[in-house]
Amino acid sequence: MKFKSKKTAMIGTALVLLLTFSAGVSAASSLERIQANLNHGISFLLNGKAWTAKDANGAKAVPISYKGTTYVPLRAVAEATGANIRYDAAKQQISITTGPVAETPGKGERTPFSVNNVSHFKWSYYPSGITRNKEDLQFGETQYETAFMVTGVNSAGQGVAFKVKDGTQKVGVLVGFKTSETDKDYTGTYTISDKDGQAFATGKIESGTVVENVLVLPDQTTELYVKFKGPAGKDSTGYVIWDESWLEN
Repeated sequence: MKFKSKKTAMIGTALVLLLTFSAGVSAASSLERIQANLNHGISFLLNGKAWTAKDANGAKAVPISYKGTTYVPLRAVAEATGANIRYDAAKQQISITTGPVAETPGKGERTPFSVNNVSHFKWSYYPSGITRNKEDLQFGETQYETAFMVTGVNSAGQGVAFKVKDGTQKVGVLVGFKTSETDKDYTGTYTISDKDGQAFATGKIESGTVVENVLVLPDQTTELYVKFKGPAGKDSTGYVIWDESWLEN
């Protein structure tokens, strides 16, 4: 029996070599048989230095030449250049991420507030937004780091609004309140509701304190509105504090 001088490979074998992924049997119907050559003459430079591509088992991964195009080992190249790569066998889908990969929490798992899962949007006509000012976020002996904040709170009420990611089932929200007075005890109130005004939580809150609220959200509810009311004629401030606030899907 004679053997061909050039090594050949089916595209199915090439895919496993290039990606070092294992496709399921269901992928067979999407495969097309071809003949391609393993090209041992190709070498790699990574940032100017010689580099050898290897598969998941540590063996050398050789590029493939097919109809004038060279196919390189995707996983090895991606990981060497700092990218993250994943393969979904059920979907036959490759995902490449060049930045930090956010972990997808499991169902019922709590995720702390961050810029990746909550966002501020303007609601009241008084200034509101994100603050990281340490003086603003000092409550008694506790120093918080980040919060949504609205100023100009008085008896008419002012609010801060924020949006959580789709699929959120439950939210733990820390609400803070301060008045401009330091020599007297003042009390405010707050209401947390959806865009239609349905209230999920209400309560009183003393100046300089923080209160936690746990909300169960109806399906497809992502926008939350926190309205504060303070003493008449006083310039108070309301906070939605990120520290220890969380989402649950």
